Amino acid sequence: MDPMNPPMNSTDRQRTLDYFERLGRDKVRLYSAIDCDRYLGGWQVRELADQWLAEKAEEERPVPLWRRIVRRR
Repeated sequence: MDPMNPPMNSTDRQRTLDYFERLGRDKVRLYSAIDCDRYLGGWQVRELADQWLAEKAEEERPVPLWRRIVRRR
């Protein structure tokens, strides 16, 4: 364990996720691509940002027509 970067607790994790929501997907992607340590935080925040961005991409992916039809039944 790195003493300069202790593990995130659930409160820190939730605050970070709320911050990502306020920033929006494009800014989080930009900040994590440019210099995640400077703009967002350490490696734990980088991993959380990657997970959050993946979830947002999954939410925005259109649902295939056949799934919408099956869901209605």
